[in-house]
Amino acid sequence: MAAMLAAFGGLTGCSELEGLTPPPLPSGRADSDAGPDGSMGFPDSGIGGTRLTVARVEPGHGPFTGGNSALVRGTGFTAEAIVTVGGRMVQPADTERIDGNRLAIVLPAGEPGPADVSVQQPGAEATLPDGYVYDQAFIEPDRGSTSGGTYVTLTGSGTAFAEGDRVLFGEEECTDVEVVSETRITCDSPAGTVGAVDVRIVSGEDGSEIVIEDGFEYFESSDPFEGGLGGGPIEGTINVSVIDATTGAPVPEAFVVLGEDLSTEHQGLTNLMGQIAFSGPDVAPPATIHAAKFCYEKTSFVAFDARDVTIFLVPWQDPMCGEGSGELPPGRGRSGSFVSGELVFLGPNELGPNPWDIIPPAREGWRRVSYVQTTQPCPGDDRFCLNPDPSLGGGQPRVLEEPLGERGYPYRIFVRPSAFAVYALGGLENETTGEFIPYVMGVARNVLAGPGEEVTGVEIIMNIPLDHYLDVQLDGIPGPGRNGPDRFVVNADIDLGGEGVIVRRSEGDLVDEVRRRSTDRPFRFFAQPALLGSLSDGRYRVQASWVTGDFDADPSTHVVREGIRRVDSEVVVDGFLGVPVATAPAFGERMPSDRVLRWETDGGVEPDLHLVLMVGGDGNPAWRMFVPGSQQFAPIPDLSSIPEIDDISSGFVTWVVYAISIPGFDFDEVSYGDLGDDDWDAWALDIFTAQR
Repeated sequence: MAAMLAAFGGLTGCSELEGLTPPPLPSGRADSDAGPDGSMGFPDSGIGGTRLTVARVEPGHGPFTGGNSALVRGTGFTAEAIVTVGGRMVQPADTERIDGNRLAIVLPAGEPGPADVSVQQPGAEATLPDGYVYDQAFIEPDRGSTSGGTYVTLTGSGTAFAEGDRVLFGEEECTDVEVVSETRITCDSPAGTVGAVDVRIVSGEDGSEIVIEDGFEYFESSDPFEGGLGGGPIEGTINVSVIDATTGAPVPEAFVVLGEDLSTEHQGLTNLMGQIAFSGPDVAPPATIHAAKFCYEKTSFVAFDARDVTIFLVPWQDPMCGEGSGELPPGRGRSGSFVSGELVFLGPNELGPNPWDIIPPAREGWRRVSYVQTTQPCPGDDRFCLNPDPSLGGGQPRVLEEPLGERGYPYRIFVRPSAFAVYALGGLENETTGEFIPYVMGVARNVLAGPGEEVTGVEIIMNIPLDHYLDVQLDGIPGPGRNGPDRFVVNADIDLGGEGVIVRRSEGDLVDEVRRRSTDRPFRFFAQPALLGSLSDGRYRVQASWVTGDFDADPSTHVVREGIRRVDSEVVVDGFLGVPVATAPAFGERMPSDRVLRWETDGGVEPDLHLVLMVGGDGNPAWRMFVPGSQQFAPIPDLSSIPEIDDISSGFVTWVVYAISIPGFDFDEVSYGDLGDDDWDAWALDIFTAQR
């Protein structure tokens, strides 16, 4: 999904898999008192000297999973600075020297609690004891409207959330609290005032609290970081801000118009701050705003009732615009990590290896084998979710009954630096076909690996029999689209909260995926574990997809169900959205004369949001439209009469319609953060062509 949005000029990050290499940790630690000179200076200004010091980290706390940005303040920083937090290195590629007094970093994962922050560079080292605190829990999203109602998820590490626990934003109670597992709670934020508030999780059993300081920020207008709509209902005025989606800088002289009538007085160019406002008795809901500038994708917010609009215009990566040419500047490296240890099978030998008796004896042509891997940061085969190849750098993820270790059978795998669980699947493998039948599983929880680090001695106890099943029955399937879908794909994974998702694989192939042409009987997943012991806080996550062709192409419709705990039972998955079918223009036809795109569906649940993306005949992103889920049309006015703004490039135009369902969604508060499919519980899409 992220790849699809990126292809249409989406706002997506870069995969951490790219450029992962396993170099050693930096060595040669210097005396902390040694510096370029003997002066102290002023930590925040650098006045008076260049001696290496670390004064503070802003913000001073963050999630145990890492991945958040912070600023290290001090003196004497050079371009060679290496930062460690809690003994774990910050990726050099994630360390940017702003000046001699500031380093911008992306935090590695860490154990909850205080952590030392150190900066090392040639000839010097400085440490700030307990300079950063890893919170035991974090909240997503961490911002929302003052009106409340933002659907949030709180994820903990080593927590024991239970029914009766309360969640408070400041002194106000979160509503619709649902304890999903011992490490995850969801709820709807209460109303609040502008600014940050502490978020407290209060135990219903003993009143103990987990506090996330300044954990949630209320805003009154549209989201200052993720843009979109906000600020409350329209009362005669709409304020528009236009931002460059790549640089975050204001876009001056962008053309903005209210509605499609180019003779209206409610149009104009943004000022130097990228802002423009429209006022008058006729400025009323439902309103539609269009924004355009040469060498940018046009953007529209359609039929909304919100007085603040923040638009992120996506620049074209086109040489004629001064973009997309030349070589990338050289950057610093990105390191992977290793985890090593032994698979321990239970048996009579307490101090030595035991036989694999929990797995049946191998018949002729078969062998006993185990595969070791880590949880993924997100489910699926998207490149943003996939782990690196565990055999990189001499890794040994495939374990046989020989050789022996001290207590078990040794393994070593290459991993993504993060917080995760390490698990192994043991079973029988056909030596000819590679077919793998799992019989047992083991999990090692709460493993943290920093860049360039090898975490050793991680024992995986192989004591979870895979003798259960999970049945998934699909219901409420809508009608098909223009040329599909024609087959079903259902996946069942185990969500471990902040440690990621167990997506079981054998030599890269998904173990828990069932494919069929019909829904006449349940989709059965064999060899499942009971969610007990080391998996007691886990929950099954089922994704059911109706796709087209052998490559799972579009048209397609998808549903996700989370929080499933019971095995040996049937789960009904419904709530499919209808597949969009283009009606104006119909597939391959010319753009309609009224300049309105239209589509329809055959059944399915009504979505919350439509996202329409268009690519012009020149291959550049042409338009991005946010449309309410109740509406199946979107205007695309001809803006070519505006100086320096071209119409959609002629030729064959590609456009895609996403129908999206998001828990707790309010279209009048839609943001660009809603384009990330992590929070979608259903979506459908198809891609069309037209002529212009």
